[in-house]
Amino acid sequence: MKAIIGGTGLERLAGFRCKETVVHTSYGSASVCVSDDGRLAFVSRHGADHALPPHMVNYRANIAALRSLGVDGLVGVYAVGSITDFLKPGEVAVVGDFLDFASSSRSSTLYDGGEAEVRHVPMDHPFDEALRASLLASDPSLKDGGVYVTTAGPRLETKAEIRALRALGADYVGMTLGTEVVLSNEAGIPMAAVAYSINWAAGVDKDGMSFLTDDEASSLAGSIASLVEKIFFGGGVS
Repeated sequence: MKAIIGGTGLERLAGFRCKETVVHTSYGSASVCVSDDGRLAFVSRHGADHALPPHMVNYRANIAALRSLGVDGLVGVYAVGSITDFLKPGEVAVVGDFLDFASSSRSSTLYDGGEAEVRHVPMDHPFDEALRASLLASDPSLKDGGVYVTTAGPRLETKAEIRALRALGADYVGMTLGTEVVLSNEAGIPMAAVAYSINWAAGVDKDGMSFLTDDEASSLAGSIASLVEKIFFGGGVS
């Protein structure tokens, strides 16, 4: 089984026929929509009505649920703000690396010690190269790489913070990827991440932080989801 995790702009998969399934894990329950043919699982990290802010998402339950369903390939889709010209608003990138400044504010490991063991999972290659290559080969307009920096949210960043993050090498900023990719690596689920920019980050553009419209963001995210289904299944999924 393959899986997609969607967020802002991708709360649902258009035309996706599935059964909403509640999966109980040792980290809590997760809602997963499983396709009628059992080949694809979809998780809406913020909920179908976008009611869960990033610091309240039960990331551990979501990833543990996908592991229990036998997922062996995962693509996360992320709305971001652009820090550098590497990824401009309206553009899409297959993420190359990440910085994580949110882990101190949320539960971001499956290994808490005791019965859960203590493990130190390497992060020198956090994203699955085969999945990344498939995505990049499927659409030449996709940017290859860039560094996603994860902040805790739900507030947006200050101009000073964005200047500091740019100095550290970040190209775009969001609030969720760092947590999900760590957990997916701990769970042994190969993962790739696709980021699409919906605005310039604070202080980057002299005209301000104007965002893509909701319709524009949803259209872009939907195109990404269709691309992911194509690289997973070719002819689509039902």
